[in-house]
Amino acid sequence: MHSFPDINLVIAHQLEAEKLINLFSMERVESERYKLYRNSVGMKAIVSGMGFNNAKAATDYLAEIEERGDRVRAWLNIGIAGHQSAVIGSCFTINKITYKTSGVSSFPIQIFSNVPSIGLASVDNPELNYPGDVVYDMEAAGFWEGASKCVSIEFVQCLKIISDNKDHSIGKVTDELVLSLVEKNLQLIVKCCGQLQELVKDYNEILKLDSAFQVLLNKLHFTVTQQNQLKRLCQRYRALGRDSELEKIADLDFSSSNEALGLLSKGITI
Repeated sequence: MHSFPDINLVIAHQLEAEKLINLFSMERVESERYKLYRNSVGMKAIVSGMGFNNAKAATDYLAEIEERGDRVRAWLNIGIAGHQSAVIGSCFTINKITYKTSGVSSFPIQIFSNVPSIGLASVDNPELNYPGDVVYDMEAAGFWEGASKCVSIEFVQCLKIISDNKDHSIGKVTDELVLSLVEKNLQLIVKCCGQLQELVKDYNEILKLDSAFQVLLNKLHFTVTQQNQLKRLCQRYRALGRDSELEKIADLDFSSSNEALGLLSKGITI
């Protein structure tokens, strides 16, 4: 079994979820509101239903019932989508999400090195004309609104598999096609989950560091890359036996995370 214990999957349709549930050896979990699944290592999946509101509500629900603790979890929305000309079965990660009803756009941080990226428009009704060079779905914006309130946006990602285009309309999308498209992309999905799990694992390890690290993390905003740099610097100070110096630096007031990292780095070179 693939081991991705810190990932939550949000999937609109049971058909889209079926192959993933089998792949990740998930079993049904009791829930009055949703089809909810979990495997033995802690990976979860929820079937939201169609549309912005359903995707947001399911994401909010899963966040609410999460076990309370210090570990951060990553969120991944997987589903089919349309595009004007992209090849049926091709898979994209999303670099911009626009909810057409409100006009609000969000910009996921790109972490998947093995998948092409593209913009996405979330619509309230199926898009039949594909007017823009974006993929069209009905859930990503709702998923994003819910998940991005729970964690840093590095840990909120979308993967979309093309099921329809101008030459292969949405009316030709059958249950069998959906199953086969997801199955075709399973290994790619596994690779993406591996990258996402590694990112959140590193972050969770950082959270376990000593008090000096926690003090700095609470004072200033660090990106995930900066957090990894901070982790290495704290470990270096500890390895050199300069604990008291590290604690003193952590107690200083800084105007930015870059200033704190600069002083820590300078101290190592002295």
